[in-house]
Amino acid sequence: MPVVLLTVSVVFGCGDKLVRGDDVLRNQYHPSGKDAVRDMVDSLTAVNKKSPLSYAADFSVDGTIGDKTYKLMGSAQFSRKLRAMYIAFQDFIFRSPITTVFQDGDIIRIYYPAQKRLFVDNCKTIDLANYGGVSVNFDLLYGVLTGVMPLIPDYTVKQGLTANTGKESILILENARYYETISFTGNSPDKIKLINKTTGDKYEVYMKKQIVQGDSHFFANLTIVSENTRIRLDIRFQRISLNTPVKVKTIQDARLPENVKIIQM
Repeated sequence: MPVVLLTVSVVFGCGDKLVRGDDVLRNQYHPSGKDAVRDMVDSLTAVNKKSPLSYAADFSVDGTIGDKTYKLMGSAQFSRKLRAMYIAFQDFIFRSPITTVFQDGDIIRIYYPAQKRLFVDNCKTIDLANYGGVSVNFDLLYGVLTGVMPLIPDYTVKQGLTANTGKESILILENARYYETISFTGNSPDKIKLINKTTGDKYEVYMKKQIVQGDSHFFANLTIVSENTRIRLDIRFQRISLNTPVKVKTIQDARLPENVKIIQM
C-alpha cells in the first residue's frame, strides 16, 4: 500500500507518576485532574462529530524514505455512508499512474498498473507491511484520512497531563496492543503518537491545518513520521469539497487490462 497510508504515533507508559520519565516532560507537565481528562475526551468526541460524510480533494505528497526523497500527487474521493473510498497516486513530474486504492465496504483493492497486479484485501485484517508499509491498525489510518481523530479500539485512559505553562495538554490511552497519546493546544487536538507494545514500532501524526466547511472539518495538512523505518510524509490536500454529492470511483471504473494478475491476500 502506498506509504501515504502509513500513520500515527509514539507514546508513554504507566502508573500515577508521569508516564514518560524524561526530564523535559517532567519539567513541563503535571498530572491532570479528572475534570481536565473528561474535557479532553469530550473534545475528541466533538471533533469526530464534525467529520465529513463525504469529500473530494486533490493532494500532493512530499516524502522521505531514509536518504531518498520523492514527490507524488493525486486525488481522493470518500463516502462515509457507502463506506467507499478512492485514492489515485501519480508521479508528480510525468503524471503517470503509480497506485490506485479502492475501498468498497470491508474490501480493499490496490492496483499497480505498471506491474498489472491487483491485490484484494480486507480492511479488518489488512497488514500494510505486505505492501511496503508498516503494521499499523487500519482503522487509525482510515480515521485520519477521513477527518476523524483516530482512537485505538477498546482503550482505557491511562493518564492526562497538563502543561505547567501555556494551553497544552496530553491524553494518554492504552489497549492490549498500543499506547496512544493525543496532544492538544487548548481544546484542539493537533498531534498523535503511537507505539506498538509488541514490535516497538513508533509513529507520529501532526495535524497542522484544519479547514471548516459548514458543520464539518477536515485535516488539510498532515505530517506522518515513522521513526523506526525513517519515513516522513508531508501531505497537503487542495480543492477540498466537504459534504457535496460525490460519486466515488470503483474498481469497475478502472478498466483493468485482461491480463492483470489478481492476488487474494
